[in-house]
Amino acid sequence: MQVFIDFLINFWNLTVMIGLYVLIGLIFVGIAHLYISKAWIQKHLGEDSNYPTLKGALYGIPLPLCSCGVIPLATSLREKGASKKAVTSFFITTPMTGIDSIIATYGVFGLPMALLRVVSSFISGIVAGSLVKDELKNDTHKEESSCGCSGSCSTPKEEKPKQLKDAIHYALEDVFKDLAKPMFYGLILATIFLLVMPKESVVFFNENLLLSYLIVLLLSLPLYVCSISAIPIALSMLSVGVSPGVAFIFLTAAPATNIITAGIIKKILGNEVLIKYLISIIVTTIIFALMIDFMMPSEWFTIISNEISVESHSYLDIAGGILFLILLGVYLLKK
Repeated sequence: MQVFIDFLINFWNLTVMIGLYVLIGLIFVGIAHLYISKAWIQKHLGEDSNYPTLKGALYGIPLPLCSCGVIPLATSLREKGASKKAVTSFFITTPMTGIDSIIATYGVFGLPMALLRVVSSFISGIVAGSLVKDELKNDTHKEESSCGCSGSCSTPKEEKPKQLKDAIHYALEDVFKDLAKPMFYGLILATIFLLVMPKESVVFFNENLLLSYLIVLLLSLPLYVCSISAIPIALSMLSVGVSPGVAFIFLTAAPATNIITAGIIKKILGNEVLIKYLISIIVTTIIFALMIDFMMPSEWFTIISNEISVESHSYLDIAGGILFLILLGVYLLKK
């Protein structure tokens, strides 16, 4: 019985700590939707252009798409003639970040972790895209679209001006609906981690950092976590005393290295690109983790370590947590 009570308390504390920032992130997602359309992205990445790797990485950072949500868009970009370089870098930065997860990361972990998450994602995308070689595409491939015809069929239709209701609908029905299930699972896993993680394991992790980095990377392969649902799990790691670098590895790499994403990349871009994709993410995140653990002030990352056990939350945090739970319940039961 006590274990169940502890589970509920930890689950509530985690929810209150992240709920408000997820909701704020959704507001910004809706605003971004008013000004950034898929047709606009396809126009800039779906055809030959200068600096494809840079553009693919930059355009992917703010988009609130999880590792599965990015699949149809990235596939469409490739079919419309986007280079392998652009699609590869886009495939990395999009699931690793997103305007919603950037805001939530800042709210939960602070500015240093949020900035490092964005910079690591960007560098991973640039490195992977730079390593990829583009084959020469003939004119037929450029003109063909996913529907098998050319001309107007491959040209994005003119969209109607978006209104506030469109922003709200997109934030809830397109983003949060897909976010609800992995977010709920992430909270459950984080709560269980807090309850079962033995102190001896924490000591082992911190005394064998490189091995710990590799273990976390391996654990992320079978897990489907999006950039938001990785936050409570990384937070639980920090709260039990695991090094910030280990938590950063999971926070940054897990959303982009799961088996589902890897399988799709292999299918549309090939084995060689997949290998370069994974190597770029792994090497970059490990370098950043080493910098966090050995070169940066520990107070940047340890100040939140004990906050998860604090029962006194602001009324705003509590209200955000309650509203977040209500939305979570609605969309979990909706389908």
